[in-house]
Amino acid sequence: TNMPIKRFCDFLVRRGELTEYMDLLVRNFNPETLEQVMCTKLVSVNYDGVLYDCDFNQQLDLPLLTTASHSNTTISDSDRKRRSVFDIGSLEELCDTKVRTSSHCFGCTAGMGSS
Repeated sequence: TNMPIKRFCDFLVRRGELTEYMDLLVRNFNPETLEQVMCTKLVSVNYDGVLYDCDFNQQLDLPLLTTASHSNTTISDSDRKRRSVFDIGSLEELCDTKVRTSSHCFGCTAGMGSS
């Protein structure tokens, strides 16, 4: 599945196909993929140590949520605390962290999943 972010999203917008593509992903949502998606088992690390749920959130600059944050993408910059590898002693500290989700997440949960 191509993620509807960045250049591919721009391409779909230029062609007037973004809504159709997103509808396709939503219609093919498969709840059985939720236990396999990378954001539930891995973290991505930016060059400066900032942590992200997945590579796609990293590309969109949506850092890992802090425990005080909510799981949406409308968090104001003043409410964000960018957690980094330097802020944690162990990955176990991240086990109860909610995954930050947005519409692009349907790309990993459509059909048989992609992550």
